[in-house]
Amino acid sequence: MSRTMRGRHIVFGVLFLSLLAGAFAQALSPIHDAEGKAYSDAWLAQHKATVFFFLATDCPNSNSYAPEMARLQRAYESKGVAFYGVYSDPAETAAGVRKHDAAYGIPFPSLMDSRQVLARETGAMGTPEAVILSSTGKTLYRGRIDDRFADFGKTRLHIDQHDLRDALDEVLAGKPVARPNMPSIGCAIPRVIQGGVHE
Repeated sequence: MSRTMRGRHIVFGVLFLSLLAGAFAQALSPIHDAEGKAYSDAWLAQHKATVFFFLATDCPNSNSYAPEMARLQRAYESKGVAFYGVYSDPAETAAGVRKHDAAYGIPFPSLMDSRQVLARETGAMGTPEAVILSSTGKTLYRGRIDDRFADFGKTRLHIDQHDLRDALDEVLAGKPVARPNMPSIGCAIPRVIQGGVHE
C-alpha cells in the first residue's frame, strides 16, 4: 500500500477492508497481543492518545530504546496516554515476543501485527518507530523517538531532540504537532506481499 494511507484512521474489523482498495478479500479479526488478548478500534477512544512502538526482537536499535520506552510510559500513562509495542514482522512469534519483552523489561502489551494492519495504516516502515494516534485513530505523529542515531551505526553522545516527548506534550496541550514526521533509523519491517514476504 502506498504512503498516501498515512493519516487515515485505523479501523479494525470488516470496515478496514474498504480502506485497502480491495487488497484483501476476507474480514479482519481484531488484533491480539502476545498474551492472546484481543483489541479493537474501541479501545483507542478510552485514551487521550495512544503510542505504538514498532519493534523487532532482533533489531539492535529497537532494543536499545527499551529503557526510554519504559520511562515514557511512566511519564505519560497517568496523563491519559496508552502505550503498546507492535511486532509487524510475520516471522515473530508470540512466545518469542513474550521472552524478548521480559528480557528487555518492556512494560506494556505487545500487539502481534503479522498481517501488518497497523504498519500499513500508519505508514510505519521500520523499527524502532513511534506513532501517536488520537482517540479517534488519527495519526498525529510518526517517526523517531529522539535523535540518538545520527546515521546507521553512528550514535550521538548527547540527545538534543526528544521528538516523541515533544509531540506528546503538544497533543496533550491540544496543539498541532509541529514536526509530525521525523525519519527514524533502524531496521526495515519486512513487507508482506501477495505470494510471500519480501524485504
